[in-house]
Amino acid sequence: MIPFLILGLLKEEAGSYGYELLTYMRERHFDYVIHYTKGSFYYNLQQLEAKALLEQLPAATPGTKETRYQLTAAGETEFRRLFQKYGRVNDTTAMAFYAVLLFADQAPDLMPALLDFQIAATKKKIRLTEESLQTTPDLPNNYSRILANTVEHHRVNLQWFQQLQQTYR
Repeated sequence: MIPFLILGLLKEEAGSYGYELLTYMRERHFDYVIHYTKGSFYYNLQQLEAKALLEQLPAATPGTKETRYQLTAAGETEFRRLFQKYGRVNDTTAMAFYAVLLFADQAPDLMPALLDFQIAATKKKIRLTEESLQTTPDLPNNYSRILANTVEHHRVNLQWFQQLQQTYR
């Protein structure tokens, strides 16, 4: 997924430096959609260049070490391939806590504290996502809709966790 995000950002912001792309990901709150680190980002950027899916542009200022990138024709093709691939994925809910709930009756004494944690964490996710929507009104494309949908998913989980909490108290 990280290569797809890099290729997509370079389509939007051709000629960007790696650090700029990483900044765009942070500013647009991509971490709400996918887990990435600075290291995984730069590793994928290097891999895309090694596969000739993107290329370096000449430095804007001679003698600078900043490397600007743009997609190659192969990078454009790969972006379109990944766009189709990820557009056809309909994942199951990937939340480790759901796996714990499968066996909740095997350790009911642990459930109240775990549910307290999940409730607090979910409230925090809602708050942070809502703050992101309020403080970043110019999010590109459908990203504000994605974040709004994320808030609704978290609210449903919060309600469910609160109901479960009553069961284990």
